[in-house]
Amino acid sequence: MSHVVAAAALAIWLGAGGSAAEPARKAYLTHVSAVCQTYAHRLERVPAPSAPAAYGDVIASLQRVVPLLRAQERAMRAIQAPQALQLTVGHLFAIDRSSIVPLESALAAARRRDAGGVVKGLARFSSVRDRVHSLSEAIGIRCSPN
Repeated sequence: MSHVVAAAALAIWLGAGGSAAEPARKAYLTHVSAVCQTYAHRLERVPAPSAPAAYGDVIASLQRVVPLLRAQERAMRAIQAPQALQLTVGHLFAIDRSSIVPLESALAAARRRDAGGVVKGLARFSSVRDRVHSLSEAIGIRCSPN
């Protein structure tokens, strides 16, 4: 897995305080947060479209954002969660994956030159991403770039 997880396992074996689950949880959250922050930095560099009817800008932006969000979700999901967190993060990643669908709808709407469809897709994405962010924070995953 990672050096962080190996270090946490060594600390448990050496008897470095706390329950066996806490170091594994902390190592997992640190690792997932680092992956999330890496992608957040990359996503920050994608320019936001100036307006929903700026179809070229919307298309250019979403063509970059959608693959990055998919890669981020896959990379975070690939990190083995401790048993105690598996259901919770499984739920988080399912919601996260579903948040990409409205962006794909917004991209399709931009290609059709449908400003209303772009607005609707972006609004739905924003709503779901707010849920993902809140759940991530509640679990202890920190995605905000430093």
